[in-house]
Amino acid sequence: MRVDGLKLERLRQRIRNLDAALLGLVAERMELAREVGLAKRRAGIPLRDFEVEKRVLDRAAGSAAELGVAPELARALMRQLVEEACRVQEIDHFSAFSGEAESILIIGGAGKMGNWLAEFFASQGHRVLIHDLDSSSAAGDFPRVASLEAGLAEASLCFVAVPLDRVTDSIEEIAAIGFRGVLCDVASLKEHLKPALARALARGVAVTSIHPMFGPGARTLSDKVIVLCDCGAPAATEKIAGLFRETAATLVPLSLERHDEIAAYVLGLSHFVNLLFARILATSGIPFRELAAVGSTTFRSQFVTTASVARDNPELYYTIQKANRFSEKVYRELEATAADWIGWVERGDSAAFVDGMAALHDWLDEAERG
Repeated sequence: MRVDGLKLERLRQRIRNLDAALLGLVAERMELAREVGLAKRRAGIPLRDFEVEKRVLDRAAGSAAELGVAPELARALMRQLVEEACRVQEIDHFSAFSGEAESILIIGGAGKMGNWLAEFFASQGHRVLIHDLDSSSAAGDFPRVASLEAGLAEASLCFVAVPLDRVTDSIEEIAAIGFRGVLCDVASLKEHLKPALARALARGVAVTSIHPMFGPGARTLSDKVIVLCDCGAPAATEKIAGLFRETAATLVPLSLERHDEIAAYVLGLSHFVNLLFARILATSGIPFRELAAVGSTTFRSQFVTTASVARDNPELYYTIQKANRFSEKVYRELEATAADWIGWVERGDSAAFVDGMAALHDWLDEAERG
């Protein structure tokens, strides 16, 4: 028994040594990633090259198979390393704003997205001020202003990052004060803001609107999208775009109306489908431990997304559904599509079911071709 114990300890020590060696190799890879990022910067090459990343993942999967390691494990490990490499490159080479530093007031700066904006702008070398009605919320190391008027008097740019149902009031209040800088909201829905934005514009406020298509947990702007919505003041939109243009983010211009139409699908529909999935599971009568014990790869993958949606802010999710006039169209499409698939199964119409999947294959193939 003692001999077996000694052998087990030697094996564990070898694993500890390998762990340390692996971490050393990861550190070496990150250092090389920094050098690659510098070379990209000098050559004017974009931060991300998805073709190269695909080859890296495929090569790792192939090598893993030859070594008797699961290709899925190799892909997962390499994907993490690629993401970290991109993060390192962005921090080192895409984190400095080359224009003049701005004084930026963030309304709702103690909230999650407001705090993300504050941290980002500060990292770019801008001066950040916070105004938030919730005095109990933390605002990091950023100074709070005593009043909205005082903050606007010091700011050249103002970002509105309050809850969706308070954005209109914030725009109206800022316009009434007579702010002469650039006013930008970051609301996840836009069209219902048009009257307030138009009134602010008429009062001489340079208004524009953006939607960061990511949450406050984003560590990097690599592979992230920011939607730009011009609201009648092109110079203001360009000013805000300039704050992000030297980062790795992708900037997508959309009208307010088109933004909400697309958001009805990429936000509203995706949220709704995940809530349906969670509700059906929760009311199925089958204990979750049994579902999880038998769950397929597809189930587990879907459940990760579903759990993140179901645990998020219910008031925000309701507003995203209710305030978007395109939601009604999506609901009717959802009902019709569900009726099709259910009907094909209940009627035993395998041909229609197969044709339905074939049509999706064609659509996906076309989408992947660009």
